[in-house]
Amino acid sequence: MYLTQFLHRVVQQYPDRPLTICGDRIRTGRQVADRVARLAGAFQGIGVEAGDRVGILALNSDRYHEWFYASWWTGAIAHPVNTRWSPAEMAYALNDSGTGVLLVDDAFAPLAAELRERAPGVHTLVYCGDGTAPDGMLDYEQLVTGFEPVPDVRRGGDTVGLLLYTGGTTGTPKGVMLTHRGLLTGMMSSALYSSSARPGGVSLVTAPLFHFGAVAGWQAQNLVGGTLVFLPTFTPDGVLRAVRDHGVTSVTLVPVMVQMVCNHPDFASYDLSGVDRVIYGGAGSPESLLRQAMKAFPNARFTQGFGQTESGVLTALTHEEHVAGGELIRSGGRTTPAVEIAVVDPEDRPLPVGEVGEIVTRGDHVMAGYWGKPELTAETMRGGWLHTGDGGYLDENGYLFVVDRLKDMIITGGENVYSAEVENALSAHPSVASCAVIGVPDEHWGERVHAVIVLRPGTTATAEELRAHTKTLIAGYKAPRTVEFVDEMPLSPVGKILKRELRDARKG
Repeated sequence: MYLTQFLHRVVQQYPDRPLTICGDRIRTGRQVADRVARLAGAFQGIGVEAGDRVGILALNSDRYHEWFYASWWTGAIAHPVNTRWSPAEMAYALNDSGTGVLLVDDAFAPLAAELRERAPGVHTLVYCGDGTAPDGMLDYEQLVTGFEPVPDVRRGGDTVGLLLYTGGTTGTPKGVMLTHRGLLTGMMSSALYSSSARPGGVSLVTAPLFHFGAVAGWQAQNLVGGTLVFLPTFTPDGVLRAVRDHGVTSVTLVPVMVQMVCNHPDFASYDLSGVDRVIYGGAGSPESLLRQAMKAFPNARFTQGFGQTESGVLTALTHEEHVAGGELIRSGGRTTPAVEIAVVDPEDRPLPVGEVGEIVTRGDHVMAGYWGKPELTAETMRGGWLHTGDGGYLDENGYLFVVDRLKDMIITGGENVYSAEVENALSAHPSVASCAVIGVPDEHWGERVHAVIVLRPGTTATAEELRAHTKTLIAGYKAPRTVEFVDEMPLSPVGKILKRELRDARKG
C-alpha cells in the first residue's frame, strides 16, 4: 500500500472531475496529477532523495495538497510544520528532523530568514505563495512548469511517509513517524466504520493540515474520490460561504468551530441542507451543542472520532448513536475494524469493565515510533501496545469513555497544549518560584490554559507580564489565558504538585 494510490485512482476513473478548489483555482484530477509529477521532478532536480524530509510552513491550499503527493511521489517524508508555533519551536522541529527543503507561503515568507539562521540544515526554500518569489527562494509555479513529470516511485508499505510533530510532556516537541501502511490502514478502517465521506462528494478542508485530524478528513474524501475545497484558515464566514458556493457535502471541525458556525449572526440566511456528513473531534462537546449542530445541519450524519497523532482514529461514535442519545453521547464510541484497544493499570494489567485506567492500542494503525527517540519509543510501545497517556474506561458493550488525560494535556479550541511546555516557559521568568498549568472549563474554548503561580519572595509580576513572557518562548495559543497567584501549592508527600486538587478546586 502506498499513499499516492488515491491519485492514480482518480486519474483512471475521474480524470476530468474537479479535484481541488482553492479560491478561483479549480483543477481536475488529470491536471493535479500532472502538476504533482512535475513537482516531484523538481524535488528530484534539487536533490531530494527517498527518505529525505520535505517540509511545508503554509496555510491550507491546493498547493499543500500537491506538496503532500509530490513528496510521496519521490519517496520522501512529508513534514508539515505547525504554523501556530513560535520560530524557536519551528526551528527545533526542522533541526530535529533534518528537513532540507522547506516550502513557505505568503503568510510565512517573512520568517524565512530567521528560520534559515536557526535551522541551517534547510538548504532550499521554495515560495508557494501567490506573488513573486522573494530573493533566495525558488518559485513553486516555475518548478512545476520547468520540470518534466517523473514516474511515481510507489514507495509505501512500512516506510515512513508522514512526520508530524506533537507537543512533548518533557517540554520539547517529538516527531511521530507514520508509515504508508499505518496511515492507509487507519484511514480505511475509519472510513469503513463511519462513512466519513461519500464517493463523488465535496469535502471542505478548513482545519490546519499540520494536524492529524485535518489530514484524516482530507484523505477520507481522497479515499473514495471527490472534490476538495481548501480554506486557508477557519472562519465561520468562510465555512458558510464555501458550503453555499461549492455544494460542500462533508465538513471536519472541532467543537469550538461547530459552535462558532452555529452562532454566526447570518447563520439563518445560509442553506446547509446539502451537507450530509459532519465529522468532529479534538475535544469533548457538550450535548447541548451537539443538539444545536444537528438542527443546524438537518440532513447530516454526525460522527465523532477519538484518537491521537500516534495512533490515528481509535474509536468512532456513529450517527445512529448520536441520535440514540443518552449516555452514549458522552462516549468516544467503539473501535473501528482494524483497531484493538484495552484499558490497563499502571502495571499494564487489563482492567475489568467500568474501571478507569490508561487507554492502550495495537495494530497496523499505530506509529512506527518517535523520530530519533528510541528510548521514548520503547517506553511508549512497551509490551507491543501504544500507551496513549489518556485515561478512560470501557463499558460492557465496548464503548470507550475518556475521563482524563494522564499526561496533563489541555485541549483548548481543538489545539493540544502540554502543561510541561507552558510550565517550562513560565519557570524561566525570574519572579516565578513554582508554577502549575492546568486546563479549566471554558464556555467558548472547551478548556482554557490556566496558570497557578507562586512568586519568589520579594518579587512581583502581573498576569499580563507573565503572559507576554511566555509568548516569547512558545506559541501564543499556549500562553495561559488566566493566571492565579497563590502562596503555596498543594503537594504530595514526595513534594509533587497535586494538579488534580488544583483542577477540582477550579471546576466551577
